[in-house]
Amino acid sequence: MANLNRPAPPPLPREQQREFEDLLRKAQTPLPQASPSTEAQLHPDAREPITPEFEGDVNPKTGERGGPRREPVGQWGEDNGDWSFKGRVSDF
Repeated sequence: MANLNRPAPPPLPREQQREFEDLLRKAQTPLPQASPSTEAQLHPDAREPITPEFEGDVNPKTGERGGPRREPVGQWGEDNGDWSFKGRVSDF
């Protein structure tokens, strides 16, 4: 009988162990990069990707390095009295 005094589960039979390792390798393989043809397959209710306001690492307006590429808080609505942050709107 195998020594079961170890911190791992008991080994699987050889064929099941191979199947497990194959599935694990497939699950850890990175997904292919999105192409224009896959973007057309998005759900109709999916949000459009947010476009950055500037290129590079430094915000030209504030001089901040490594910050967000787009202002996260913005005014929303016709009267500009509401503010949005990550898709949630607040009225102050």
